Amino acid sequence: EYAMVPADSAVSAHLAIPEGDLVLRVVRLIGADGKPAIYCEDYIPAALIKKKDYTEQDLQKPIFSFLKKFCALEAHMDLTEVRPAVSDAALSEIFQVPLGTPLLYLDELNYDKEGMPMLYSPQYYIGGVIPHTLLRMKF
Repeated sequence: EYAMVPADSAVSAHLAIPEGDLVLRVVRLIGADGKPAIYCEDYIPAALIKKKDYTEQDLQKPIFSFLKKFCALEAHMDLTEVRPAVSDAALSEIFQVPLGTPLLYLDELNYDKEGMPMLYSPQYYIGGVIPHTLLRMKF
């Protein structure tokens, strides 16, 4: 599902835009082995969308394809905060799990090569479906 919505305080703070500015909100539920695995909300400032002739099918592709084709932007880097979460009533319904089920939360903010925030993606992952591995190198 997708819609143009006014940015709430969290979205506006992440994207460095005024609260109430329009953003494109794209909601995705990604499955694995026939079960809901990832719930993601993507937010793109409406002001960054250069071509307005997109369709629902354009938004079903990876969001980075949309950014390139309709915003003429490419993500250069992202900053992601990873933390534990538990399912509230809405997430329990989405994931079809009991209230309070442990989840992994990723708060991802993508930047273009000039350092402008261009995509905010809060994401919830159900445990045990998709492995997450961290590689840290020492310099």
